[in-house]
Amino acid sequence: MRRALQEKARMEMERRVRPLRRARQTRRPSEGWLRAMRQAVGIPLREIAECMNLTEKMVLQMERSEQKSSISLRRLEETARAMQCDLVYGLVPWQRSLEDRALELVERELWRKRFGR
Repeated sequence: MRRALQEKARMEMERRVRPLRRARQTRRPSEGWLRAMRQAVGIPLREIAECMNLTEKMVLQMERSEQKSSISLRRLEETARAMQCDLVYGLVPWQRSLEDRALELVERELWRKRFGR
């Protein structure tokens, strides 16, 4: 019974992790996600600072700490909310499941057939 529950939990986790495996291929921008997103959507520093009850200098410090991977998850989420964004967080195992590998091969074959590459 316990083994069946573990297998069920593993299969559910595989289902949830599959989209994150693709996201793993996307590299963090050199300036960090916070600054890149803020600049891309045109949100002024002042607006984020006011929303978070911080100074503009403190917002810049948070952007630098995210760039250096030293920002807390809580602070990252708060800043994302201030920019009207969701923080998407997940862990992706380095080892791929056989099921994921098979799906990847099928997707690659379909892509090749569809686009002739």
